[in-house]
Amino acid sequence: MLKINPICGKYSLQRASRFFLALSLTSMMFVYSGTQMPVSARSLSGNGGVQAFYPELIADVAETVAPSVVNIDVEKTARINAPNFSGLPFGDDLIRRFFGGDSNSGFTPFGGMGAPGQRTVTGNGSGVVMSKDGYILTNNHVVASVDKVTVTLNDGRQFPAKLVGRDSFSDVAVVKIEGATNLTPIKLGNSDRLRPGEWVLAIGSPLGFDHTVTQGIVSALSRKIPDLNSNVSFIQTDAAINPGNSGGPLVNLQGEMIGINTAVSGRGQNIGFAMPINSVKVIADTLIAGKPVLRPWIGLSMVGLKPDLAKHLGLAPETQGVVVAKVMQDSPAYKAGLMQSDVLTKVDGKAVTSAEQVQLSVRQKPLNSKLSLDILRNGHPVQVSLTTEAMPENTDALTPNNLKVLPPAPPEQPQP
Repeated sequence: MLKINPICGKYSLQRASRFFLALSLTSMMFVYSGTQMPVSARSLSGNGGVQAFYPELIADVAETVAPSVVNIDVEKTARINAPNFSGLPFGDDLIRRFFGGDSNSGFTPFGGMGAPGQRTVTGNGSGVVMSKDGYILTNNHVVASVDKVTVTLNDGRQFPAKLVGRDSFSDVAVVKIEGATNLTPIKLGNSDRLRPGEWVLAIGSPLGFDHTVTQGIVSALSRKIPDLNSNVSFIQTDAAINPGNSGGPLVNLQGEMIGINTAVSGRGQNIGFAMPINSVKVIADTLIAGKPVLRPWIGLSMVGLKPDLAKHLGLAPETQGVVVAKVMQDSPAYKAGLMQSDVLTKVDGKAVTSAEQVQLSVRQKPLNSKLSLDILRNGHPVQVSLTTEAMPENTDALTPNNLKVLPPAPPEQPQP
């Protein structure tokens, strides 16, 4: 028997009836008012909240995006020495990448049993059609070091794929299929405009079940996951994602891809992570062009501005920003005149409150792009312009410029 719990006390059924009647009338207003939708409805439509009144929208978005999502099967000939695979990739108990297999289950990341000897092992992931001529975007860990890649389209057609380029630093890869017609590239959104609480869909091939659709919200932004990839600021979502979802899209209610589903926390339920599309697109375009991926860099070490540090710097405790801990010698920041203990408040007019936000703003820019920085220096507002450069291969070998010292510098954090 289905048990219905009362929701409003003594007269819950009457109140529930009135509630659903009001909801039905509201839904009718959305359906029939056309372009003359009430102001409140228009605002909900812009923020994704219309989904609560118009469930068909979820199905419409899934149907629109489906032709752009593909299944990726891979094969690899590997030497299996023992049934213990805890040392292989994707076996982290904290963060499990979505590429099939669990290090504790006795299966390889590719799905084969752990018997000694040389054998062909297989695995699966997801991907997204980026262009009509067959470029497919996915995660690097889906196609890294494999011998064969096969792409299956939404309509069932299969094509062999060749690797165009991959970037392990950011976990982005591009493959290409030849001879496919009627491809539907996905529409890209703007991940910079995301807000926690927005509705999203995850689409992919979890555990080999292709074109699985799950629904959730954006749980948080700019998540740093050192155990996974400290080079990426992730979107956190509670849309259910599982092994095999890697490389599939996270989309908003406008049917726009705003992230690539990449990882899930093994310690909780529905705590997943996606790479922001604004960062991914720059790298994907570079790989497609056949160019080396060079990291935009400005040469700063930074920490978030806490109330006690703000007080130490002579600022109001509620001041928001990021404090410069070190400026690297001959870096773009050094050439632009940035100093230790400067407080960055905005990058290109957008407020920043963490070092991760600054890093993300820099890495989303093409190389040799100009950046405008709003800073506080000794409490006075200053605007600085600089041009990004390619990140040196070994930033640890750089000499920090500690000559331009104001108050003592806060603890160091990784460079952008």
